[in-house]
Amino acid sequence: MATVEPTDARNIAYARHGERRNAAGEPIVQHLERVAASVPAEAKTVAYLHDVLEHSDASIADLEAEGVTPVELEAVELLTRDPDESFEAHTLRITYAKGPEGRLARTVKLADIDDHLSRGGSIPSHRPYGWARRRVAAGRARFDSRPRFGSSDLGTHASRITQTE
Repeated sequence: MATVEPTDARNIAYARHGERRNAAGEPIVQHLERVAASVPAEAKTVAYLHDVLEHSDASIADLEAEGVTPVELEAVELLTRDPDESFEAHTLRITYAKGPEGRLARTVKLADIDDHLSRGGSIPSHRPYGWARRRVAAGRARFDSRPRFGSSDLGTHASRITQTE
């Protein structure tokens, strides 16, 4: 299945969010534009769609029908906070998510948090964005930057263990 192009994801987000505004009175789509502008190309589709399930009437089935790939859908689902889920629990769910969907979600969440932090006091919030950013960044360092061990790496690691004993 081909991925939804970022321009198509942008169109979906604009259609679903319409004229909705955040607590500061700013159109939600301006936030989406900033988040999408700050992520790598492979994360732009998810960046545009990251709020669509939580803040519009769109469903997973709607996004599937638009051609959003399973990995992108899972990343968007990870980025969607359940109504009964705390901000902190949601942050930790993203932080420890496995696979390519977890990597995509962490990339977009860091951009999302950075955008919220950059807006300073323009949007009143009780959310601990600094705490969340540290957790998600730690998850990214742990899960997304870790070298994968091949057989030659295991040999090197084993020789280091032997040398220190």
